Amino acid sequence: MSGIVGKPLHEGIRYETMRDLILGSKEKYGTRDSFIFRRKPNEAEIHKTYNDFASDIEYLAEAIHLNGFDGRHLGVVGENAYEWVVSYSAILSSGSVGLPLDRLLPEQELVSLLVRGKVEVLFYHQKHHEMILDIAKNAEETGVKVQKYICMCTEYIASNLEWPKDDDRFVDIQDWLSQGKAAVESGKSYMREVKIDPEETRIILYTSGTTAMSKGVMLSHKNIMTNVYAISTILTLNPGERVFSILPLHHTFENTCEYFMMARGCCICFSDGLRYIVKNLNEWHVEACISVPLLFENIHGKIKAGIAESGKQGLIDFMIPISNFLRKFKIDLRRVLFSSIIKKLGGHLRLIVIGGAGIAKNYIEDFNNWGFEFLMGYGLTETSPVIAVTTTKYNVYGSVGRPLTGIEVKIDTDSPKIGTVGEILSKSDCVMQGYYENPEATAEVLEEDGWFHTGDMGFLDKKGCLHITGRVKSMIVLTNGKKAFPEEMESLLNNIPGVKEAFVWGAKDEKDAVDICAKLLIDRKAI
Repeated sequence: MSGIVGKPLHEGIRYETMRDLILGSKEKYGTRDSFIFRRKPNEAEIHKTYNDFASDIEYLAEAIHLNGFDGRHLGVVGENAYEWVVSYSAILSSGSVGLPLDRLLPEQELVSLLVRGKVEVLFYHQKHHEMILDIAKNAEETGVKVQKYICMCTEYIASNLEWPKDDDRFVDIQDWLSQGKAAVESGKSYMREVKIDPEETRIILYTSGTTAMSKGVMLSHKNIMTNVYAISTILTLNPGERVFSILPLHHTFENTCEYFMMARGCCICFSDGLRYIVKNLNEWHVEACISVPLLFENIHGKIKAGIAESGKQGLIDFMIPISNFLRKFKIDLRRVLFSSIIKKLGGHLRLIVIGGAGIAKNYIEDFNNWGFEFLMGYGLTETSPVIAVTTTKYNVYGSVGRPLTGIEVKIDTDSPKIGTVGEILSKSDCVMQGYYENPEATAEVLEEDGWFHTGDMGFLDKKGCLHITGRVKSMIVLTNGKKAFPEEMESLLNNIPGVKEAFVWGAKDEKDAVDICAKLLIDRKAI
């Protein structure tokens, strides 16, 4: 098996627990903004400093303790919000077990996870109020054991819905914050005193899919903090820089990266919604963004369309090779030559990190040519999550870069030849504890010596960069023994003008030979 261990590009920052990170960030960056957000797109923006953020977490952690729920299973569900991060951080800082739940789950599936996860307290966004009322009403027959439903912002509950004043299971988060604040100001602080074992399971994060298939990934403070440290040795963010948050907070990619941003003293700016992305980038002078491919594929299309309409395609095609030549001599004029493109995204955006799925090479090449540091990351929930990421030094287009610091990656193959495809395995302190109450599923992916089977196929190139070729389960084995990966072919087909979507699979013909089949969804407007 060929393998590689990631090495740091610069000094990182270490914390043992989330609690330590929050208190450490308060000490370092207290008066700096930690969050900027709005309750509604048409309302005034709200700023929260690191002092505000840490204090709110300390108050809420105290209330969790005072109400007897420390050490229990507490869930969080809902839209991205400041209170979401406060709630989740308070759960973990009180030594409790946190379950971040998918905000898009239908009621029946959310009920299933509340039962399976043994959730006793649920913090929820006000947009979930109607669903939570139904869940509470039917709790006895469905087996839900939630004792307290904590609404993040009762003031913004829809006007057609009532607050259940006679049901003491429902609590306004402000009441718990006030309760905790009074105790802390009297000299108590459970958050600062509680012993938190960094290696014990303190997060249960259910994977995507139907609830029958979803597995509860068990993570520890050590898992997340190791990943935060590893990211901090590779990516560069500076205190005070503003980072755009648009991915759901329950996604481990967004979640872990936000703790990395906090460790670096950044200001996290919550998007007002998809329609307001460009407005938010402009008004908040955003410098970095963590996202998935679809968003920047759409942005790329609009930029290219704008260039074509302006008649400047020829000029840009002429300047790109000149700019790239100058960069070989460490003369980087991209943000000057292509300032008109950069201004379309607010004028300050410099770092874009993509994860969650692959993206075609032409997108990566274009954004980098225009003056953005456009990077690809790779990981899974089970690895806390980031395994590898491209960097300015190792930005091989089409790869997901080299492993992060301290993370070992190898390819499950008998061939010593570089570039041989096999299943990707990873080993580090970021790898999960196992699947919650599912030892059989754990044994299928986690070896006794700590190697985790990702289920992804790929290879390592001469530079040690990892390339993803597809999923083990979707791999097509042809009659001649050669292997084909639907994801690679779908990506190529999707780049053909007029192809909106492609689906590739393998099927046996009448002679029992394996054929590669494809179904295309045509965009007739583009033809």
